[in-house]
Amino acid sequence: MDDFDANGKGLTFPNYYAEKGQMYFYDFLTHLSSVDDLTADDFIDWGNTEKYEKAIGVGECAGVVIDLIATLLFESEEKIQNAQEKFEEEKWAASIYHAYASMVNSAKALLTAENTKVNTHASIIKDFDEKFVVDGRIKVDGGFENMVLQINKNEPTKEFAAAYLKNAKIFLESIEEFRKQELAEV
Repeated sequence: MDDFDANGKGLTFPNYYAEKGQMYFYDFLTHLSSVDDLTADDFIDWGNTEKYEKAIGVGECAGVVIDLIATLLFESEEKIQNAQEKFEEEKWAASIYHAYASMVNSAKALLTAENTKVNTHASIIKDFDEKFVVDGRIKVDGGFENMVLQINKNEPTKEFAAAYLKNAKIFLESIEEFRKQELAEV
């Protein structure tokens, strides 16, 4: 039965909802939350006809993870573009900031792919060194932390902004190449 059509008395749905109240709808829909009578036939990935099978592969859950990493890397590219634009506008500090954000965001993408918590910039920087640089999977001369945190040791000059932006571009290229190889192996 369509409750709104049967009982709405010509009201708009927002007015009907306000008249009935939250608990009316809670009580009316609670039975739908029961999973006691579900069978294996009820577990089917959206858009598929095969029964759900717990496995790594294609599906809305796996797709979200892949898309999240791709989105993070796309954002890193945008941050590099922003850094380049600010550099061309001779806004050295802004260029450095966007380059920094790109590097941290790129590291976050690979850490996310490995199910590592990425709550803070400090933990991203530390964990990236431990999980990727130390074992040689990603080459960063002097370590990721030293490269990224140069911003704490240098004034925002044209020379530093140019070198920092160059490092950010090289880093992003290495991350994208690593990710491409990683996906090819799957």
